[in-house]
Amino acid sequence: MIPIFIFLMTLLSSGFSESGVDEANLKIIEQFLSSMTTLKADMEMDIFVNGRRSNHFEGKIWLDRRKELLRINYGKDKMIAKNGMLFVYQEGQETQKFDATDTPAGILLKSSINFNDKKIAIKNFVKNDERWELFLTYDSPVGQIPVTLFFKPLPVMILLGWEIQNPDGSITKVCLDPSQTHMSISIDSSIFCAE
Repeated sequence: MIPIFIFLMTLLSSGFSESGVDEANLKIIEQFLSSMTTLKADMEMDIFVNGRRSNHFEGKIWLDRRKELLRINYGKDKMIAKNGMLFVYQEGQETQKFDATDTPAGILLKSSINFNDKKIAIKNFVKNDERWELFLTYDSPVGQIPVTLFFKPLPVMILLGWEIQNPDGSITKVCLDPSQTHMSISIDSSIFCAE
């Protein structure tokens, strides 16, 4: 089974630590994430076990932070956040239900992103003209989870995706398609229905 709860617990979470990372760059990322009122993107998600890809999914993500709504489709499965709850629908399994504020989905749904979360430790930041990489750990109920966030800084900053090292040693990697990533657009609220 895909470690979907861990995937959610690390989605776009980040924060300050005494890592020596330039806080000005972190502030840029914080402001960028906070400015994403809506997001729609095509994505690919891969699960790696022992360095080999074991699962590949194509899907989409929709986010409307003004209405606190999120949907992620991956293969035949989906996650939907609304009314403060996060629902995970996986084929052949019972629907899982979480308080959205207990997951990074809840952070995304806030009106602004704040890096002062004590559960987060920034480990490193790699910056070049093509890609920024923010390495961090997230203190989850199952331990510290290593996460890397990827951004394309120019000509306009966009989120490229993230990579998560799960407690079982597997890695979840999500890549957003830059040519199919759109921010601050109108999204029909019906997309966030379970169907």
